Amino acid sequence: MSFDPVRFIQVFEHEFALAKQLLIKHQVLSSNEAGNISQRVPGEQRLVIASLSGADSGVSAIVDFDLQHSQGSLTDNLKEVAALHVAIYRERPLVNAVIHTHSPYLSAFAIAGRPLRAHATQLLGILDEDQEIPLTAWGPRYAPEPVVAALRDHPHAPAALLANHGPFAWSERDVLAATRLLINLEEAAYLTFLAQQLGTPQPFPTGAAKRSRLGWSAT
Repeated sequence: MSFDPVRFIQVFEHEFALAKQLLIKHQVLSSNEAGNISQRVPGEQRLVIASLSGADSGVSAIVDFDLQHSQGSLTDNLKEVAALHVAIYRERPLVNAVIHTHSPYLSAFAIAGRPLRAHATQLLGILDEDQEIPLTAWGPRYAPEPVVAALRDHPHAPAALLANHGPFAWSERDVLAATRLLINLEEAAYLTFLAQQLGTPQPFPTGAAKRSRLGWSAT
């Protein structure tokens, strides 16, 4: 069956709308709702992308990985950030969806220059107890190089914190899976922040992640 860009965009924009509702419900967006979501076009070197904020929120465009050809409404800002989404897709060939927001607590960790370590229970389903959501080096605006370097240093990380900016997260499944991942990360960042006000966040014991996964698989 040939690729139908109209149908693909319709499905993407429907899932995008559901994702934005989830982000708003869980108070994960910044006050100006800054951010964007993309999805890989199956089997092709193209993606569809849309902004979470502004008058064009949810209006998508299909863009080639070379960023030279597009279909739909591609603003200068979306083209700029699409370069970073493309870099993530190239570095993670199995990833199908990428989300970027200015979520308050994850962005605070990025601005403070701190990775998000696995202290909160929400992260045990995502990371091992000795892993972290890495902090990238600083780069100008949406420069791909710092994020690509962090992905190579942390090959199993499902997200990264762009220094002095905010989070990027991705999923091998779809837009909604990437969105739920970001929501869990933001909650973990919030709880870790609160724990820091009380003292030092405590690490999990060795093997906690494996034991938790075995427990979940048995239920």
